[in-house]
Amino acid sequence: MKKLNKIRNILVLTASFLVGCEDGFDTGLDLEPTGAVSETVFWQNENDARLAVNAVYNELDNPQMVIELDGITDIGFRSASNVPTFNDVRLGEIDPSNATITGIWNRYYRGIRKANDVIANIDRIEEGDPEVLARLEAEARFLRAYYYTQLASLWGNVPLILEPLGINDQRPANTKEEIVTFVLDELDDIINSNALPESYSDGNIGRATHGAALTLKARVALRNNMYETVVEATTAVMDLGIYSLYPDYEELFQFAGQNSSEVIFDRQYAVGGNTYGAFAYSAASIGGGSVVEPMHGLFTKYDYNGPVNPDDPFENIDPRWNYTTYYTGQPIGTSTFNSWPTSNTPDRVASTEFSTVYGYNLKKWIDYNTYAANPDIGSINMILMRYADVLLMYAEAKIELDEIDASVYNAINQIRQRPTVEMPVIPPGQSQEELRQILRDERAVELAFEGLRIFDINRWEIGEVKAGLLQGMLYQDQNTGAWEILDYGTEANFVERDYLWPIPQSEMDINDVLDQNTGY
Repeated sequence: MKKLNKIRNILVLTASFLVGCEDGFDTGLDLEPTGAVSETVFWQNENDARLAVNAVYNELDNPQMVIELDGITDIGFRSASNVPTFNDVRLGEIDPSNATITGIWNRYYRGIRKANDVIANIDRIEEGDPEVLARLEAEARFLRAYYYTQLASLWGNVPLILEPLGINDQRPANTKEEIVTFVLDELDDIINSNALPESYSDGNIGRATHGAALTLKARVALRNNMYETVVEATTAVMDLGIYSLYPDYEELFQFAGQNSSEVIFDRQYAVGGNTYGAFAYSAASIGGGSVVEPMHGLFTKYDYNGPVNPDDPFENIDPRWNYTTYYTGQPIGTSTFNSWPTSNTPDRVASTEFSTVYGYNLKKWIDYNTYAANPDIGSINMILMRYADVLLMYAEAKIELDEIDASVYNAINQIRQRPTVEMPVIPPGQSQEELRQILRDERAVELAFEGLRIFDINRWEIGEVKAGLLQGMLYQDQNTGAWEILDYGTEANFVERDYLWPIPQSEMDINDVLDQNTGY
């Protein structure tokens, strides 16, 4: 029998544990054991459990799944210069040997294996506070539920592994419905136990909370059209009274907005611990690599607060476009961004391997003033759940249930009326179909490059929006004065099978009882 070596029972604490807000989660994160740890010396005390749970957090979604994932949808472009295999997904050329999706599958199952180790062994600990140990176990269960949410959303039917496996064990895939049922039951148990607190302080900031469990429940339900459950869970989050919209949309994704009242759950980073290239996803002129670029498909989602100026399509546009995208004429660093074909700056389209390909660069998540001196130490946390999404999930569920009332308009308009956005309110009297489209565009605009667009496209079954000509920036032809859309004639494809990713070929090769997704 072949080895299911991606989800096997080996207790390994990685050498790069997740670190929390500046000082790390709790204490002990400076203790970084490498290699396998013997179970005869582990699971002795509370700190053992803490270290093991920290290792589960280490597999949380990172910039790849937060920023890059939108680059394979209709609103973005993932440059082929670094990791061509993710670009293949964008173009509709995915196959089971795709290295990037294989890595994502492996990471989620590593997290599940680590969580299963905690859940199976934490009761062996005799030295520790029972309440802390119960909380740590609930954190591991929450994280396992998060990883299964992602797996079922991207692959559909996947193996549901709830205990440590023997090295030669193999498991067939469970149905997506079985995975979803498990996740919802697990989250209900966590929520009803009250083992997770509403908030943390100091070094514990970033750990899973009661609000995060409720929000994940709403997310799972929304992705599976369980709208009554969405309303129930999002209402419970709102009723906690501890979350609110951060007033400055741009700052929310910079250092100033870290751990604000809008953030429900995030991947924590810290200088001196876990960091990433702060400008890697942005413009060449600030040392970036243009890894992910906003595209014309995103631009078309934005409303205007005032008339559209045919001589300047960026005038009066929703301010969130300005906070999300670098486009010609915007300040960038100590200069002005200019990516037009006539530019003599490093940002001219396709001028180097680091410059933008399609003309726009990513501004969201870029804190120039904080990281200009050393962009290699990016430590802005990757937000995985935030309050604006809760409001939009609530509004969408009510719209789909045809329970349209003042609370639906209020949820959407709170976001549009954020002090730094201040877009006109959506007036009452909209039809269900009109509100549905308003809500969908609002999600694209508000949540751009937060890793949620692909899941929205798939659950709405509008995959065709990813197909067709890849279109980039609007720019003015210097000879005619006409505004043009940049393209190179590249076409993206989409077929029905693409709603799910293929099971990695490496997994198929070692697991005789797995079936490949249809069409691969």
